[in-house]
Amino acid sequence: MKKFVVLTAAILALGITGSAFAATSSATLTVTGTVESSISMTIESAGGTTSGTGTAAATSALGSISKFGSAPTGFTLARGASDWTLSSTVGVQVVKANLTSTDYTLTAQLGSAPASGVAWKLNGSTLSDSAATTLTSTGTYASTGSYSWDIVVADSAAAAAIDNSINFTATSN
Repeated sequence: MKKFVVLTAAILALGITGSAFAATSSATLTVTGTVESSISMTIESAGGTTSGTGTAAATSALGSISKFGSAPTGFTLARGASDWTLSSTVGVQVVKANLTSTDYTLTAQLGSAPASGVAWKLNGSTLSDSAATTLTSTGTYASTGSYSWDIVVADSAAAAAIDNSINFTATSN
């Protein structure tokens, strides 16, 4: 009986000490990445009934416009001898991250050819769909730049939609 008790105790001791050793494993995750500089641009304001301000895709609806009618919201109307001009402003903001640049260049270009007899202007420069126009070469980051916006309609222009888009591009200097 003594041999049985000693043998049982020895087997129990082996079982207890054998389970005290846990299996282990390890792994390594190597992370690589590169922080890139970036800029972001938003349309902060514009004449007309504007939606999407604070984003990069704002929309300005002018409604029906005419030389002898009322100016759309946020515009003034000037009547000339052979044309008329709707005037407002466009507010554009550019912010930066991880960039040492102190300023940026802002250009604008029409998305499509303007309707015949209609001229689109920013800061006094006539826009086209074939080449970008520089609005500023020293834009200040995180500040909303205000640019004068004119739509000049000749009296000879056809009564039709003048829809277009103004594509802004900011490039860090």
